[in-house]
Amino acid sequence: MAKMKMALASDGKMYPVEEVVRNKGTVGQARVVFVGTSYKFVHKVVRDMLLVGGFDECEVVLLDLADQPLRIVGDLLEKMIAQSGAHMRVIRTKDRKTALKGADVVLLSITVGGLEADERAAEVCAKHGYYVTVGDTMGPAALARNLRTLPVVLDIARDMEKYCPKATLLNFTNPMSCISGTINRFSGIRTMGLCHSAEDLLTFFARVYKTTPDAIEMKVGGVNHMSFVTSLVIKGKERIHTIVQDAEKSGEKLEDTLLGKTEKTNIQQDLYNILGAFPSTGDEHAAEFYKYFLTKKYVKEMGLHVKKVKKGRGALPSVSRKPPEILLKWAYGDGPVEDMDFMTTEHAHELMWAVMKGTPTTRVVNILNDGYIAGLPKTACVEVMVTVTKTGYKGKELVLPTACTALLSQWTAIHELSIKASLEGDREAARQALFLDPFVRDMYEIDPLLDDFISALGKWLPKWKKRGK
Repeated sequence: MAKMKMALASDGKMYPVEEVVRNKGTVGQARVVFVGTSYKFVHKVVRDMLLVGGFDECEVVLLDLADQPLRIVGDLLEKMIAQSGAHMRVIRTKDRKTALKGADVVLLSITVGGLEADERAAEVCAKHGYYVTVGDTMGPAALARNLRTLPVVLDIARDMEKYCPKATLLNFTNPMSCISGTINRFSGIRTMGLCHSAEDLLTFFARVYKTTPDAIEMKVGGVNHMSFVTSLVIKGKERIHTIVQDAEKSGEKLEDTLLGKTEKTNIQQDLYNILGAFPSTGDEHAAEFYKYFLTKKYVKEMGLHVKKVKKGRGALPSVSRKPPEILLKWAYGDGPVEDMDFMTTEHAHELMWAVMKGTPTTRVVNILNDGYIAGLPKTACVEVMVTVTKTGYKGKELVLPTACTALLSQWTAIHELSIKASLEGDREAARQALFLDPFVRDMYEIDPLLDDFISALGKWLPKWKKRGK
């Protein structure tokens, strides 16, 4: 892994940035397609591609259904490319066939239904007394995301089979486990889910122990947003048994490099004291995986940030995400694009280089469980550290504490049922997914909850009807 340092960014905050290690050679005139012009991901991935080199002749294709992100992200990329002196070409389109035809790598970052659908799902949860902190992995809000997203992403994968069957899909979209697992299981497209959460631990531990990430050896595995660290070797010394005391003494917080915010690790430390393994995400993600934390008492005591909902929405018009001011400044300001010398922590460029050039790279990715985590089915999508090669993966089996394996079995069962419910319109599978979900404390609320999701999200759920309809 590349070394990392802290640097002052244009927003006045210090962020971890990797030292630039230039590629040797080139991928040539490759075609890199972004399905969804995310304000969070696309410019970061392209910035990394420009910094490490070897991608200078690529076509960068932006596919989106909305005009605004296509315009803003496309304009920003063109300015970045011109500023760096590279020869990349930016193509913008709303047509999926045009975008995918001949692609070498496809990067997926979409939200079916957009911000409006997320808000409506949170409103349904609030009506039934369920807090939502993130809502993209576990809980009723995550099931709602799966129901409206999985049919769409599988349709995208089917089109990839037609127009770019040899391409690799890098998935940034949540729910990460269900989406990555669905495409790997039900299509012929090689797919890796890419999330920064487990990698962010390296930065956190480096600050706790006042060292650099490259001095850390970490064994980690689980599911997206809830992997478990079972070994933490710092400069040759095992530290996992003192990690809670060391983290508490340091006062360090876990930084979310995607959202640019820090989170406490109180829940992580408390879970370690029970489970004997250190979870991968901060308090707000961690709270959604367990039945204990999202109660009125602990939301207040622990200071967990829960989503605020709008009451009496009725038939409000569609809402969309606003572009960050910094992107508008970079794209349309008089000065140059700032922070162009900063590597990000997304690592998509390393995986692209591995699958296109055959240079192995070791990263945490979300893939099907091919013997990587003991005690889980092969069809489960797991988050593991493996060496990615041009044609496959190399990794050792990880044996987790019994309680961790039991929890993962429950979560992967929820994922399995969520996939079945989403792809087949299977109400019984959806009911069982909610029955197993740590959020749901009243099984008699399951059917009313599903009916309210169908009412609120019906235009994105063509396979679903209320009971008796």
